[in-house]
Amino acid sequence: MEQPLSAQEIPVEDIATRDFVLAEDIVSAKKVLLLPKGVDLSWFGSAKKRLVQRLKSEGVTHIRVFVEKTPSARDLEELIQRIRGPVKQIDRALACQAVRQLGDVYRRIASDGMTEGLFEPLLSTGHILAQEILSSKAITLSLYKMRQWDEYTFVHSLNVALLSGFLASRLRPGDNVLVNKITTGILLHDLGKAKVPLHILNKPARLTDAEFAIIKTHPVKGFELALQQGIRDEEVLTVVRGHHERWNGNGYPDRLRGEAIPLPARIAAVADVFDALTTNRIYKEAESPKNAISIIVGDAGNHFDPGVVRELLLSLGLYPPGVTVELSDGSVGVVVSTFPGDLVRPTVMLFADFEGQEGSLRLVNLRESDLYIRRSIGSVDKRALDQEEPAVKGLAGSARKA
Repeated sequence: MEQPLSAQEIPVEDIATRDFVLAEDIVSAKKVLLLPKGVDLSWFGSAKKRLVQRLKSEGVTHIRVFVEKTPSARDLEELIQRIRGPVKQIDRALACQAVRQLGDVYRRIASDGMTEGLFEPLLSTGHILAQEILSSKAITLSLYKMRQWDEYTFVHSLNVALLSGFLASRLRPGDNVLVNKITTGILLHDLGKAKVPLHILNKPARLTDAEFAIIKTHPVKGFELALQQGIRDEEVLTVVRGHHERWNGNGYPDRLRGEAIPLPARIAAVADVFDALTTNRIYKEAESPKNAISIIVGDAGNHFDPGVVRELLLSLGLYPPGVTVELSDGSVGVVVSTFPGDLVRPTVMLFADFEGQEGSLRLVNLRESDLYIRRSIGSVDKRALDQEEPAVKGLAGSARKA
């Protein structure tokens, strides 16, 4: 018989910012039942703030909820390193190198200090990243978050390159050349933003039509910068110019439609939006990986190539790496890798038993187990990307994705 998870009392205000399951009935000061035990408060979505106000008006100041210990991204990384499993992550030093090189390129472009061969170190790093991608089975566990706002565009470009390369390897198995070109090209995809005024890139409020028109120039600006640096490879150039084209023809700059959009650009469009959705930005909180996939799936055939979206779903599943889940026996863990083509049976690292008590860490491959996922209960943030060198300041802080 399943046992309940451990519970604790929390201020009612806490439910506005986190998801909980009620461990006991909520009763008003007049002994009226307001919410029964077992209600998943995530069901209230954006209405949770109104729920808090209602409960407080009924005299409720504290509630009891079930406790699920959710590790931080760094905790998860340390756990993975302690257990041998089917998880390979992109080398952190290599990722930091790519971000530093991106920052240097942006700084030189913004200051009109471009020199011959400026992109060569970054492209060389891109080739190495592509090889890492080709040997990795769980690339999404290598997605990163920015340490501070000024690094957003640099880290975002790295993430989009990693995910795009991974999707390309799934869509075109054995085509290592394409994976290489897409990975290196997408490192350059937002370079045109170095020519967009910072007050527009960093604006926390809604852009005016005139400001958005300026933002929309960045693919062409980046394309022109790549040409100036002697880049002539068609796949690389099409990623830079075409990552905002949309399947329905309503994208920019060329309003291409459907398969007239080159495949590298279609892949980049999906990866670009997935990373933007799952990143905290000045004007918007991050979506969970699961919600981000749902949003993208909802736009398949409209904004995005249905085939690329299908591969994203098949690769990440309904429970992407980083999602915290409760299994059918009540144990709790984090999804650490998925099996392409299997939407509901990933590999889970368990860190709490059915009573919510932290125990010995173990990996469970749900394809080889009678257990199944009962529900998702949160997500682990992207890995923090600590750099040895100071961050590049004042460039493309762009918490904005056009």
